[in-house]
Amino acid sequence: MEISHLQIPRILWDQTLSLLRDRSNGRRESGAIVLGKRNSTSQRVASKVMGYHELCDDRATEVFVELSEAGKLKLYSQLEREHLQLVAMVHTHPESWVGLSPIDQANQLSSRVGFWSIVLPHFGREPWDLDFIGFHIRQNRGWHQLSQEERLLAFHLE
Repeated sequence: MEISHLQIPRILWDQTLSLLRDRSNGRRESGAIVLGKRNSTSQRVASKVMGYHELCDDRATEVFVELSEAGKLKLYSQLEREHLQLVAMVHTHPESWVGLSPIDQANQLSSRVGFWSIVLPHFGREPWDLDFIGFHIRQNRGWHQLSQEERLLAFHLE
């Protein structure tokens, strides 16, 4: 199994976490898309983040957030216009569980091998400890949740 690498500037990571925490407001899920470049099949470099709510009404509840088809069309138009690619998605869960639910897996933004899905616990409230965040990478046959050791090797804050 090949694990892709995600490099993200610390300031962009902190902005992403703040955006999700603020949008969740301690009561609902929130989601964001990380855009950037794929330098190879295994290397992704993030350069921009967009909240789902910037693209559409995300119809979020305490246990659900969705990027609508209209939001996806806006996203793909922006990707083409800015010459960027999808590298990851990040969303919140209400409790400490940071796995991917069947709904999360069915509503994936990308089925490309190496795409990242990151899950923040407790609606993104601080403290933001990487050891308690769920990091998942799309594989040929579904999603693989990274162990802490794998995350240390594959997720890079710059």
